[in-house]
Amino acid sequence: MTVLPDNFDPLRGPAALAVGTAGRVRVGGLRAGELTEWRLVTSPATGMPTLIGRGTFARYYAQALGSQAEAEVTPSPAPHYIGRKKPPTPRPFRLRGTIAEISATTIVLSHGTLARG
Repeated sequence: MTVLPDNFDPLRGPAALAVGTAGRVRVGGLRAGELTEWRLVTSPATGMPTLIGRGTFARYYAQALGSQAEAEVTPSPAPHYIGRKKPPTPRPFRLRGTIAEISATTIVLSHGTLARG
């Protein structure tokens, strides 16, 4: 039996650690596509970072399922509320992980490791 964390919603999936609207995906050092919408979550099964994204990807990368890929993403700024201090602007980061799912419009990178810059 799998024990799910407290922040898991079965209708929407795990809570997002970061979200954004810009990014680039590379497979084997070659540009595979552009992200137009993405969210970074912690997998409830493995506890590792997982990137779920939408965008445009080259169709021939469908054969790369199970191989290593790297996503360079820029998080969206956190919302600013009147009367509160403005939150710091998030810095871009990279996620290197295994391609769990890829199509012409979606990608899922699982078992990821994070790096700044």
